[in-house]
Amino acid sequence: MALAAQPVADTANTSASCANATTAAQREACQARQMAHFHFTSGSEHGLAGTASAVDKPLVSANYTEAAKLGDAESWKSDEFMQDWGLEAMNAHHAYARGLTGSGIRIGLLDSGVGLGHSEFAGKAHQGLKIGDLLADGSRCVSNPYQYSSAENACFATDGGRGTMDIVYLDESIRELVEIDAPELIPVIGKASFSFESHGTHVAGTMAANRDGSGMHGVAFGANFSSARLSADEFLVLEWDCVYNDICRKSHTPEASGSAFADMYQQMSAAGVRAINHSWGFPRDPGTQAAHDAFYAAPSLAERWSAIRQASLDSGLIQVWAAGNTNARPRPEDAPGAGAYASLPRHYAELEPYWLSVVNLTPAKGSYVLSRSSMKCGLSMQWCIAAPGTAINSSVYAEGQFAVDAEVDANGQLNLTGMAQFSPSFGYADYTGTSMAAPHVTGALALLFERYPYLTNAQVRDVLLTTATDLGAPGVDDVYGWGMVNLKKAIEGYGQFRVDTDVNMVAKAGGTHWWNDARVWDVWTNDISGAAFSFNSDAGGWLRLAGNNSFAGLTVNSGTLELTGDNTLGSDVVVNGGVLRNNGTLRNKVTLNGGLYAGAGALHGDFHLAQGGSIAPGNSIGTLTINGNYVQQAGTRFFVDMAPPDSTDKLEVTGTATLNGGTVVAVRMPGVYGLGQRYNFLTAQGGLSGQ
Repeated sequence: MALAAQPVADTANTSASCANATTAAQREACQARQMAHFHFTSGSEHGLAGTASAVDKPLVSANYTEAAKLGDAESWKSDEFMQDWGLEAMNAHHAYARGLTGSGIRIGLLDSGVGLGHSEFAGKAHQGLKIGDLLADGSRCVSNPYQYSSAENACFATDGGRGTMDIVYLDESIRELVEIDAPELIPVIGKASFSFESHGTHVAGTMAANRDGSGMHGVAFGANFSSARLSADEFLVLEWDCVYNDICRKSHTPEASGSAFADMYQQMSAAGVRAINHSWGFPRDPGTQAAHDAFYAAPSLAERWSAIRQASLDSGLIQVWAAGNTNARPRPEDAPGAGAYASLPRHYAELEPYWLSVVNLTPAKGSYVLSRSSMKCGLSMQWCIAAPGTAINSSVYAEGQFAVDAEVDANGQLNLTGMAQFSPSFGYADYTGTSMAAPHVTGALALLFERYPYLTNAQVRDVLLTTATDLGAPGVDDVYGWGMVNLKKAIEGYGQFRVDTDVNMVAKAGGTHWWNDARVWDVWTNDISGAAFSFNSDAGGWLRLAGNNSFAGLTVNSGTLELTGDNTLGSDVVVNGGVLRNNGTLRNKVTLNGGLYAGAGALHGDFHLAQGGSIAPGNSIGTLTINGNYVQQAGTRFFVDMAPPDSTDKLEVTGTATLNGGTVVAVRMPGVYGLGQRYNFLTAQGGLSGQ
């Protein structure tokens, strides 16, 4: 497992011994390197503390009052907001101005664990999941907190509520070496020194850190997350035999098995997680399409692939994957393609609706380009999106080493006896990588899950993709995929129907609205292209499409669908139930098999009112124009609003009108009606026949 990020500084490797040193000078240099790993500052009452964080900012904010205003996007760009340049780059402030924060949404991450004690996570229902291998007796592997065995048959178990620890115990047997080479370490002989891996804490902060007036805040600062840890703690007992004879007591924890992955996904599902962030990947990914296919067919990975695949197929879970990092490249086009996990739908096509591959952007000349350290979308281009991931400021553990009392028992088990009294320190730091780009996308999904409570997870993913700002070659390309996340556009509906899309509107739009009641209502203002659209709302919902649309076709089955823009669709419009209200322009033939056609817009196409259908020209008193032929069958209804002395709704047909039956339903408006008053509500320039 490799974390797909480039932290500001790497922790030194302490596991190598000096047994291979062949001269006294080499041995002395090796021992000096061993000792150089341990650097402590003065400690608190709980033991020796780490160094200050990379970015010096207050960690606690008391009595924070939000000064930003709904409807005013610029007011959300506070100092805290500006700590992550990615928020403005993705237009997150426009989502906040619509009242969207991720409230009520739970997202997840599988990473190196999260320091839930950081103030950026205070007061929320975040959770750390305990996951483990499935053992032969049917039980789960469980870790004993801060007790470590050097047995080689260890199983995998982790707690996602804290970061992975890298632990070294300084044994009494090397006191003489310490006194000579590193006398400042004498106080920590017989103690365990350790550092925390901050990667997962940084990722979680980008996703959902609090907006509280201090530090930075996450994309979806109102959301909750569930954290699982993919990496187990590692330890080394630094003693005489280890330093001089290469006989070391250390961790032998295996990687997570497929059963541990399945355990993690089951817990995520039970918690209600709708999207999970994966900012990790293989240390070395296959480079060609053929190599990818061979990789996916490897028997050793079958159990893992199965667990990952089944999680999305069972619950609709969206899986967000960092595309991976690479060495600097002179041109984005020369970067290798996204890694095996990010490209998994290449092998399992059924996963495509639930997958996102994320590449890393950096600012450049008023726009954004692929980071020189980022892989490109490659084979994942159809489900790939770009997001900020360079020099991203977020939450971390404090840098440096901590130390607590510890002991090694007769069985070689290391026990960190002082952890009960230990409290870690936290701070902020800038990290770079696709690891930092991916959580921007996962946080954006949380905002859109709140915005569209009636869409499925896969449909929300399509909204995110199809509203991205195009970068690179026009259209979807193998460098940037769909382009840069654009939340300003994403909160205004689809940009394209990637596949035939069936929306069941069961709840009103999330966030703030121009209407202030409980009606199940929403407005999409984007121009929408792509495949066909089918609308349903047994809850009586009303969806207004206000853009100029060109998608393949439209079917209305229930609820009210309103058109207010200029619509030229790829095929006929069919109404089987509900209401199609045209208050714009529709340039297609319409067939009503049921339901109602209403409004005061223009129809450029023939209209067929079949048995069971109804038509209601105008809005109150108004005119509906059909630039085509009109056919009305038996068993239909024609609703007409009438007001004295001679006002009435009108249906004006530029072609012919054929009446094969039907019923006129007069809707009387207030007023005094004269006896024998006639109302003309249907005209046909090409002639009218039947009745």
